Amino acid sequence: MELYQLRYFARAAAYENISMAAQDLHVTQPSISKAVKALEKELQVELMRRNGKYCELTHEGRRFQARILPVLAELDEIPAEIQNRRARKQIRVNVLSASFMMPSLIKKYRETHPDVFFTLLDRREAINWDICIRSTLPEVFFSNAVKLMDERLLFACKKGTELAEKERISLRDLTDVDFIVLKKGGSIRAVSDKKFKERGFIPRISYECDNHYILKRMVEEGLGVAIWPEYSWRRKLEEEDDGSGICLKPLDIAEFTRSLYLIRQKDVKLTEKIEEFIEFTIDYFDMIKK
Repeated sequence: MELYQLRYFARAAAYENISMAAQDLHVTQPSISKAVKALEKELQVELMRRNGKYCELTHEGRRFQARILPVLAELDEIPAEIQNRRARKQIRVNVLSASFMMPSLIKKYRETHPDVFFTLLDRREAINWDICIRSTLPEVFFSNAVKLMDERLLFACKKGTELAEKERISLRDLTDVDFIVLKKGGSIRAVSDKKFKERGFIPRISYECDNHYILKRMVEEGLGVAIWPEYSWRRKLEEEDDGSGICLKPLDIAEFTRSLYLIRQKDVKLTEKIEEFIEFTIDYFDMIKK
């Protein structure tokens, strides 16, 4: 499997047109067809059905396209990335958790380091990062990492509702309440599922999504309630007047928390500037906790 074959296939798949792909790549149409056939022979599957200069991806072809596009995209980033690292002081951060906090963190850091260039990612499969911010269950630890904080998980509902008037929420209050939850795989869902199961509570899950921006809007619209990290998705619990329609309350569950970690890339010597940013980030989270 050659790199040029992957590029030829990806371009033909994008256009669904052999002729247009050939023009874009400045090669002949037979070159595109030959590359695709070679991939099909090696993979022993049909990737696309051809009708003259047109082509249509098969089911396996679409799956293959989805797998190789992120790889090709990362390869395409390498030249610009190398130039940036030569020309400027670059820090690559893979932000898998606490994304709401990153803009203010970076803004504050750049007040004294205006020459630093940031590349921000949000991809679990990415490998081209210097540091990664991610969350996990409290009992899980990462090597080559520092814990930034243990973050409380709170109850979120629409302001003005009956639940919003309570000082503290118990699971008995939530028996017949619609829940909006994130899909399985993240720390918030994992901690919630574990704690609810321990207490024999089965939430009435009415909505499931994979984006906390959507979850926030659904809570604001009164479509249901949610579990909400105290700091990562907004400011402190005490700062109620933040312009949103969401009310946050503590849940009557002991040790209802998740952990936020800063992970250093393994087997990579980090620059002095990256190490400075790591220390700055640790201090920033310490300040938030006070």
